[in-house]
Amino acid sequence: MHSTSVSTVSAYTAHREWASRPPDERFTSVHALFEAARARRDRTHERRLDLSQVHTVAPTDDSLVLREPFGREAALTHWSFEQLAGIAGAPPRYLRTLPASIAALALNVGLSRRRREGVQLFAEVDDPWTIHAVTSQRYTRVHHDELAGRVVDLMEAHPAWHLPLGYKDGVWGAEKVPSGAYLGDRDLFLFLVDGNRAIDDPTDPSNGGLFRGFILRNSDVGAAALSLEMFLFRAVCGNHIIWGLQHVVGFRRRHVGASIHEAWHDSLTEIAGHLDAGLDADRTRLLRATSQELGSSRQAVLDTVTQRLDLSQKVAGEAYDVAATTEPNPRSVWGYVQGLTRLSQRLPWQDQRFALDQAASRLLATVD
Repeated sequence: MHSTSVSTVSAYTAHREWASRPPDERFTSVHALFEAARARRDRTHERRLDLSQVHTVAPTDDSLVLREPFGREAALTHWSFEQLAGIAGAPPRYLRTLPASIAALALNVGLSRRRREGVQLFAEVDDPWTIHAVTSQRYTRVHHDELAGRVVDLMEAHPAWHLPLGYKDGVWGAEKVPSGAYLGDRDLFLFLVDGNRAIDDPTDPSNGGLFRGFILRNSDVGAAALSLEMFLFRAVCGNHIIWGLQHVVGFRRRHVGASIHEAWHDSLTEIAGHLDAGLDADRTRLLRATSQELGSSRQAVLDTVTQRLDLSQKVAGEAYDVAATTEPNPRSVWGYVQGLTRLSQRLPWQDQRFALDQAASRLLATVD
């Protein structure tokens, strides 16, 4: 697994999942999620068709279905309808405002203009037959149960890794709170932590230490890339805001080409080795980050980070000033990274916080 220049994980990534997932997408264990994913896979199949074989019809004024060559009709989900509309070059939001018969006609006209292309249908074969995804034939599917099964194996080999505790009905850490393991009709999201083995942080006067975590995300319907991000953190709140997050390594791959299977297999194998290892490597990396300086003065540090991270002088200066009040050496890579992440936590807008968290990850990745 390789270091990435930009992490897709911020301090609020897991929080957004915790706050937005409906009850039927939450699981109390990775094993329970794996069983649900395997059952879902058993109910689905993939089929390739030429666009000349794809046709939509409107059985009623408010329903639209896809009709296969042999006359069988399948319902479309909200997501697969958007995908089909995209292939046809039609705006899905506008199509939903039209009578189904007109929307079907518009889709068929758009599809007829792209007859040379083929599509891949991902369908649930139970009654009613439902299309979950309409993708190009270049799309390579990685099934959720394959990934969740590997994580179950990792957890059995390394029991220190677990789902983080969370709030439920105002209670923190209540028994069997479904937090950190989510499986919906579009994606899988797993958030695991090793909260029992601390890494010494020489810059932390409280001696609270740092801990390791990782987030795995995948979509088998084309809604998200396959990504695996490992990071260090100070604490995780009951609402899954990650405090003191520092990106370590990451893997991200679009679902195109057969190599994605080998790539994620190698990445999970490497993470297994990382979990099996002691804390010495992470401790060494942290010590290097605390000893490497970005400049000999405040202005020298600002000149370095504005060049490396594409930050404005104003934002760079604010991060330095925050670090100067909390860290022993704000000129070090580690000290300045802490300033960036602490400044991020004070910002009101999500996109601004995400940008600073990304900048912190890029800077930490430069430690050699």
